[in-house]
Formats: sequence, structure tokens, C-alpha cells
Amino acid sequence: MNTQIDNIWDTFWTGGITNFITILEQMTFLFFMKMLDDALKKESSASFLGEKVKDPVFEEGTWCNPKTDKDVPFESLRWSVFKNYDATKMYNTKK
Repeated sequence: MNTQIDNIWDTFWTGGITNFITILEQMTFLFFMKMLDDALKKESSASFLGEKVKDPVFEEGTWCNPKTDKDVPFESLRWSVFKNYDATKMYNTKK
């Protein structure tokens, strides 16, 4: 696990993000998104059974990012989608 974290840290550092607080914020956000998406397995089970999910984590529609005042589709915040973005798009989506 330490090697993976070190690799992520090195990627930020070589990408020009050298402020320790900024790197920790970004890593925390990525870990949170991964854990959240993992917790959504109930949605895939409900979908498989043809049922509607009760109290979904991500609603349908968009979320207005208060820092950029832009609408972001909830679907794009899922780890399974977000992890495939390039670094700039990731940073600007949650910024």
C-alpha cells in the first residue's frame, strides 16, 4: 500500500503540484471518491434485479459546483467514470 501512495505522491510532485497541503487534499478527495463508489454496490444489485434504488447516493441530474458555479453531472462524480479523466479534467471537475 505504501508503494501505491508513494507513486501517487510522486505523480503529483512531478506534475508540478509541490505544496504538501494541496497534495494531501487531492489524495484525500481521490480516496473519498473511491470509497464512495465502492459503497454503491447496492445500486448495481438493484439494477440487476430491475428494482429502483432506495436513497441513491448520487441523484439524477447535475450538481452546481459552488467554487466554479458550473453544473456537473452527478454521473461524472462516480469513481468508475472519474478515474478515466485526465488530470486536468479531474482537478477542474471537483475544483
